[in-house]
Amino acid sequence: RDAEKRGLLPPPLSKACKDGEDLHKTKSQPFKGGNKNADDDPILSTIDIAVQRSKTGGIVVEGTSGSTGISLATLAAQRGHSTIIVMPDDQAKEKQTILRCLGAVLHVVPTAAISNPNQYVNVARKIAEEINRRYAEDPNSCVKASFMNQFENEANYNAHITTTGPEIWRQTDHKVDAFCMSSGTGGTISGVGRYLKDRCHRHGRDCKIVLIDPPGSALLNKVKFNIAYASEQKERGLRRHRYDTIAEGIGLDRITHNFALGTDNAVLDDAIRVSDQEA
Repeated sequence: RDAEKRGLLPPPLSKACKDGEDLHKTKSQPFKGGNKNADDDPILSTIDIAVQRSKTGGIVVEGTSGSTGISLATLAAQRGHSTIIVMPDDQAKEKQTILRCLGAVLHVVPTAAISNPNQYVNVARKIAEEINRRYAEDPNSCVKASFMNQFENEANYNAHITTTGPEIWRQTDHKVDAFCMSSGTGGTISGVGRYLKDRCHRHGRDCKIVLIDPPGSALLNKVKFNIAYASEQKERGLRRHRYDTIAEGIGLDRITHNFALGTDNAVLDDAIRVSDQEA
């Protein structure tokens, strides 16, 4: 909805494209991929399918390990937009199945570090930029893509201040001594932590916010020592898959904007390392 309000996506289905003919014309046009054929280029094929599936011309694009993608695909479908989800190849196949059942166009890429242009978040950003660049040339086009950017988008953090935090506060009858959780994007622990600390402070109490971090993640050392590093990151021992894990979507080897909102504003008090089984 925020993307719709800011004009990054067309209005939802009930308000989209007053002249349905314009959208039909846009969707009947093949994607303009230069000399490339969509049948030969997975990204162009992904875009073409998403354009055809969108009822508004809006395309939600995100790089995700799966959970956020499932939420986005559900909400986007309800509003008439299509969804492109870019996932790393080391995530559970069940997530891929759910996403496809929800109508998302799935693009799976090899696992890579964020510095690699082919890393899943970077690929998602590139797809959104390419859609907007190509369809901006068509004056009749209703097609717009919005990259959700959950790791860096502060709307993530703010949503947990306004929704998740108050929900926990109400359901615990305003009695919270500590809040413990792991971190993926950092938006939940930072946002909920900020809300709970502020509420407890108003009631003259303290509330500890504790990060639970799996093996190989650099976030624990960031909280404890202000250094984002894990021993698994040492150069001579660096591997494509940093460590064997059964925990998906938590732990990270970089500091996102949403996580920094917690560490830089004294929201996170401590961090605990746990095994995969404990996580």
